Amino acid sequence: MPLKAFFFVMVGLLLTSPTLAQDYSEDDKASTEAEIQAVNDELAERIKAIEERSSALNSTEQQLRDLEIRTAEIAGSLRQTQTELKQINQEITDSEQRRNELQQKQKQQVALLEDQLVSAYMNGNHDFLKMLLNQQDPGQFERTLSYYQYLNTARVEEIEVIQRTQKEITALTEELKQQQSQLASLQEQQQKQRAQLEQQQHRQEDKLAELQQQQRKDRSRVNQLEQSREQLEQVLRAIENALAQQKDVQLVGLQAVKNQLNWPSDGDVKRLFGQRREGPVDWKGVLIEGNNGQSVRSIANGRVVYADWLRGFGLVIVIDHGESYMSLYGHNQTLTKAVGDKVRKDEEIALMGQSGSRNSAALYFEIRHQGRPQNPSNWIR
Repeated sequence: MPLKAFFFVMVGLLLTSPTLAQDYSEDDKASTEAEIQAVNDELAERIKAIEERSSALNSTEQQLRDLEIRTAEIAGSLRQTQTELKQINQEITDSEQRRNELQQKQKQQVALLEDQLVSAYMNGNHDFLKMLLNQQDPGQFERTLSYYQYLNTARVEEIEVIQRTQKEITALTEELKQQQSQLASLQEQQQKQRAQLEQQQHRQEDKLAELQQQQRKDRSRVNQLEQSREQLEQVLRAIENALAQQKDVQLVGLQAVKNQLNWPSDGDVKRLFGQRREGPVDWKGVLIEGNNGQSVRSIANGRVVYADWLRGFGLVIVIDHGESYMSLYGHNQTLTKAVGDKVRKDEEIALMGQSGSRNSAALYFEIRHQGRPQNPSNWIR
């Protein structure tokens, strides 16, 4: 049990429960030691889990790093493939455009050749045989024939060049289309690889996030366990000190000294027991007005079971007198005894003050038996 919860339970038992805390026993010590051992066992288990998870975290982070690098490489290759594919597509477009232009040019040359033949026929109004048999000048005929032959040869050669170029372009286009197909296939493959790597990367990221969350939970729990262990060890030391001092003072209760006790401090006693305090809350004790630093004394032999700040009462010290008798002293300036200390009748346990939002120095004083408040005036002589 954490120390804070332990103290809440302890104070609740001291101030309200009909069965009050008795002297500490060896069973109390053994129980606290068992709690400390349980905390130590869980602490060791959590630390081991943290260490093992740290190794898993390192491995997961390394795998994630490798995946991210591989994904980046694939992304770079894919971008290069897309660039090359774009260039190939452009070259194919350019080639087809060039081939279309050549086809158009070839049509033009063929048309010119046809026009030339028609023109020659129309101009001479006779065919080649007539040109051979006509009565014209043979020199002129030879010149005309050479002229037409030259033009025809030029047209034919131009057409042949165009045809060869078209064949080259056709071959180049086919080669480019093969490259286009290969690059498209490569692009599809790279896209699949990138998608697979991204899926693996997401899985690794989820795994890493889960491990980190578990790590944070375990580290937080380790901090809590360390605090609990420290607090339980403090309780254990208090129990050990109390057990060591139990032989020094006998706790026999207050019944035998009823009407023989002294007030715990000097001053003006406000007999407020049973009067309305705030709302439905009644006073369970009395208020003794005095001066800051004034001595506060135990009314009988006892053992300190609580010494700490308590809301509404400031610095409070509670003493167990045995036989289910307890006394409480509040609004102190300082406490001179600690939990587990044995005190004797009229021994100083605190100094009067005004803690707990008091406007002036005073001591709040209660006596309880089996958790029920007693009117202090009936116990003080």
